[in-house]
Amino acid sequence: RIEKHDCPYMSDRTLTLLLATGATFACASLVARVRSRAARRLTMSGAAEPAVRWALDDDARTAASADQAHILAQAWGSDPEIGVFGGTLCAVPFVRTTTDGLVMHGSLAYCNGGGLREGSPRPGVCLVHTAVGPQDLYLRWRAHALATRGYVVLIADLLGDPHGDGWEPAWCGPRREVYTGEGRPLLQRRTREALQQLAESPLVDASRLALVGWCFGGRA
Repeated sequence: RIEKHDCPYMSDRTLTLLLATGATFACASLVARVRSRAARRLTMSGAAEPAVRWALDDDARTAASADQAHILAQAWGSDPEIGVFGGTLCAVPFVRTTTDGLVMHGSLAYCNGGGLREGSPRPGVCLVHTAVGPQDLYLRWRAHALATRGYVVLIADLLGDPHGDGWEPAWCGPRREVYTGEGRPLLQRRTREALQQLAESPLVDASRLALVGWCFGGRA
């Protein structure tokens, strides 16, 4: 029996879609990994690790469809790099407000154990989302993979999207439009602010930062 608390990687909505489409193999793969490591979850400071939670909204939409969620969850669950990693994942909501008032609903991820160096700041990587925003299973998968390599990873939010509304064109279109044409400096400024917010985390070595983007994020 698969319970919600066994699949902290996924929102309630995504888990429901996966089970409805029979994607139990992908879920079971994640469940086994979570259960096997539950007893040794430690933060970089040695304290008890909070549950993996990518967003404040546990029901945030994270894929275009049930089929896409199925494919991404299977790929994530069978990722060989993540599979051989012997440590644990920590992911927490990372909510910050820009100087111009945009509330950015990002996610911060890092790993413990697995031979990673503990107790000192790590290099940071800021991932900038595609046109559909930050609530995206693919980005969470990529963040997890990078975290196993010893990076602290921020999934940035340049749309102000806590619920996964970016998957709806009518919602995300106007929010992306402000970044086109004369709005390009706004895009660059908010991207820099996201990177700076990552740099200010006590987990991060601010002298070692990288910025990665896909599609819309590449423009940023």
